[in-house]
Amino acid sequence: MSIGPQTRVGRLKIRADRLIYTIITLLCVLIIYDGWEELRFGSVVAVIVGPSVAVFLSHTFGAALGMRVAQGRPLTRRERWTVIAEECRFLLVVIPPLVVLVVLTLAGVSYSRSIQVIVLIGVLSLGAWAGVAARRAGLRGGPFVLSIAYGLFIGCIVLLLQAILQPGQAPFRP
Repeated sequence: MSIGPQTRVGRLKIRADRLIYTIITLLCVLIIYDGWEELRFGSVVAVIVGPSVAVFLSHTFGAALGMRVAQGRPLTRRERWTVIAEECRFLLVVIPPLVVLVVLTLAGVSYSRSIQVIVLIGVLSLGAWAGVAARRAGLRGGPFVLSIAYGLFIGCIVLLLQAILQPGQAPFRP
């Protein structure tokens, strides 16, 4: 049973749209959060993991309700577990940022700088996912490059939000 359009990345079947939502949500939380240097390692991990868990829960809840509406009946236990199994793959989104955090922490890099690196990698991943989509759509040459540029452009909008929404400062002053 499938709850939506999927693609394969290696051996994993994933929904690229939900993966992108999760990445962008995580990036937005990371750029708005303030006070990295006052946190301990476990708290930094919680700030990274928390949004992904929230997105997982929202996707699971939404998918289950969507199936229930479509089928006009309550879901069976097996159907609920299928939804959970399909949605929990998006919790894997936290692995790359956590690896970067661990490596940079061991190297003595500040949490603030580590988060900047994680955000930059997240932005680059949007370009990479746009490239995956373009390749799967059969695009080559200029259209392929434009697709990647579009993904990077969306990432740059996230970075622009970071510049506008500086933590602790009002974005628009009268």
